[in-house]
Amino acid sequence: MKSGPWSEQLRGMRQEWQGNPRLRLGVLVVVAISVLFACLTLNDWRHALHAQYQQRTLQLYKMSALAGQEHWLSRAQSAKDVEKALQAEIPNATTIGLAQAEVQTMVRQLIDAFGRKMTTESRPPVAVPGQPGLWRVPVTLRGALSSTQLLEMLRRLEDADRLVVIDESQITFTQGVPTVSLTLSAFYRVGDGKPQGDGNGAG
Repeated sequence: MKSGPWSEQLRGMRQEWQGNPRLRLGVLVVVAISVLFACLTLNDWRHALHAQYQQRTLQLYKMSALAGQEHWLSRAQSAKDVEKALQAEIPNATTIGLAQAEVQTMVRQLIDAFGRKMTTESRPPVAVPGQPGLWRVPVTLRGALSSTQLLEMLRRLEDADRLVVIDESQITFTQGVPTVSLTLSAFYRVGDGKPQGDGNGAG
């Protein structure tokens, strides 16, 4: 039985493969490079899929978090209403000196009503960052004050028609007698809405 042409070619290729070490080495190198390239391609593809999955998952979380939160619209409107009310409580003053004088008058009325043994100390006015023309005018009250007087004073400040905040408060006891230190800040719009220097503090 005669061998066909394919058998002759296969026999020749087998002999060439067995008798040529360089051919075997070359084929092995080509196979190794191909496998490495395939692994790198699969790895890049896996990383790309993972990054895409993370991005879509993050978008889904964001959409889920925002879904059903229409109440944020009402909260935003409430915040605007509160800000508008606070702005309405900030009085105007021609100069920072006049603002300081008004604060001293307000503090003197508090002392006369609730704490005649207290003293006051004016602090330098401070421009509010990012709010041109808006200043805070601090003043410190110190002295003996009973708990009842302190509560009445705080209630008076809370019911005031202007914006006054308590920056610092401290209560100490000397021989059983309470001594109070309060630093208040009143807010004013000064001048034409532009921040003024300390040189304008003379009124």
